[in-house]
Amino acid sequence: MMQRDKIMAALLSCYMGMVVVSIWAGSIQAFFEGKKTIANTWIAADASPATIKIVLFLLIVGLVASKADIAVGRERSLAAPLETFFYSALTAILIAATIFKYLPDATQATILTQTSFIHFLKDYYTLWLLAPIAVIVVISSRRRI
Repeated sequence: MMQRDKIMAALLSCYMGMVVVSIWAGSIQAFFEGKKTIANTWIAADASPATIKIVLFLLIVGLVASKADIAVGRERSLAAPLETFFYSALTAILIAATIFKYLPDATQATILTQTSFIHFLKDYYTLWLLAPIAVIVVISSRRRI
């Protein structure tokens, strides 16, 4: 199990990844379609928008989570392992729900017809987006500063 500060870094990197994808995915897509150049370089590739969004999201999450070193308090209470597990689960769900959201609609529909629980990722995406923020506020408000 990861330390709580690494879990928090991974959780925060999810939000950073979403922001970067929303801002840069269009430009990167245009670059891979040969419509934009960078330093007189362009690439003509057949990369789908979903692939670019997912790769960019995972790249940001991986880089930020692996390099971030934040301290969120080293509490030695009985609840600390439970908090770490809860943050880990929310981070994993948020990553999975975001990747699922970036998939094309046809792919989403195919996956939804084959499974009985994946629809929770799509149907409750707003909940998965806001739940970690609520948990951070609730848990940190009960600690002394």
